[in-house]
Amino acid sequence: MSHISRFLVIFLAVFLFLSGAASAQWVYLGRKAIGKVKQFTSEPAGSQESQPADQSQKTPQPGYDVATVLLKAPADRVYKTAINVLQANKDIRISKKDDKALSIEFVDGSLAVGMQISPVSEKVSQLLAVSTTSGKQGTSIVLNGIMRVCKEMGVQCQSADK
Repeated sequence: MSHISRFLVIFLAVFLFLSGAASAQWVYLGRKAIGKVKQFTSEPAGSQESQPADQSQKTPQPGYDVATVLLKAPADRVYKTAINVLQANKDIRISKKDDKALSIEFVDGSLAVGMQISPVSEKVSQLLAVSTTSGKQGTSIVLNGIMRVCKEMGVQCQSADK
């Protein structure tokens, strides 16, 4: 019986030690991800080749533009900063905001954009911005929006692709 008890104690000690080490690795990876903006885009598809064969009309398929970043700041502070940045821009019209859910929808020209701020921990939050895309090459409204919020907060952000 003592061999089984000793084995069980050693097994539990090793398990607890390894789980702590794994947790430390996640903390390290999380710190490396803070401030790295990850962007995903898809251009609008309007050609017949990109549509299923059963569609007889050429209907343009909208594209999307998505960007996300982890910020070392409380979610409510990030939300308030995003609202201030949007309200300061006369070309943007806020169409919907939800202070409880920390979400914002706004229009910039013909583009509809949504932002969602989610708390990851007490001092870390995730900012996600999603938009339709106009198909124009060049600037991304979601990437520019995230960078403006970062700048306003005094947080250094950069593209994860760099």
